[in-house]
Amino acid sequence: MDAETPRTRSRRAYVDADGGRWCEVHLDTYRSPSGVESVLHRVRVGGGRTGVVVLARHGDDILMVRQWRPTVGRWAWELPRGFGESDPVADAVRELREETGVVASTAAVIAHLDVDSGLLESEVAVIEAQIPRDAAVLPDAAGGGEVATARWWSPSEIAEAIRTGTLRDGFTLAALGVAGATGKR
Repeated sequence: MDAETPRTRSRRAYVDADGGRWCEVHLDTYRSPSGVESVLHRVRVGGGRTGVVVLARHGDDILMVRQWRPTVGRWAWELPRGFGESDPVADAVRELREETGVVASTAAVIAHLDVDSGLLESEVAVIEAQIPRDAAVLPDAAGGGEVATARWWSPSEIAEAIRTGTLRDGFTLAALGVAGATGKR
C-alpha cells in the first residue's frame, strides 16, 4: 500500500511579476514514513490551471511548430501547447489558432498528463483537433514572435525524428505516446 508522504512545510520561493499568474516556485519540506525530512522544489505554471498540448491532424498527418527554446538553447519542433485560462478545449483551439493560424473543425480531450511529476504541479490535457484539408498554415498568426515555422508531419517523419533526436520535447513525445496507446494516431 502506498503511504502519502506528508508535506510539513511549504514556502513560496519565487513568484512572477503578475503575482503568480504564470510562474511560482515553492520549496516543500516532506517527512517520509521513516522520519527523514527532505526539501523539494515544486513549480506551478499558469496559476495552476490545466495546460494543453494539441494533436492537430488532418488524416494521419500531425501539425508541428518550430520555436526557439532558450531553456535548452536550441530550436525545437513540437506540438502547439500552452497554459490557458479555464477550459482546456477552448484553450487548445486558441493556442492552435495563435501559433499556426489553423482553426479546428472539432477538438476533444483524449488524456491528461503529469508531464514532470517530480517538479511541475500543473497537469496538461492532450487535445486532439481535426483540421480541414484546405486549412492554410500561417505560423505565428498572433504575431507574438513565438513560432518560426509550422508544417504537417507524416507518421514516418515523426518516427524518424524521434529516432534521430530531432523530436525530443517531453510534452510532444508524451502526447504522441498517448495518441498511439489509445489508437488515436
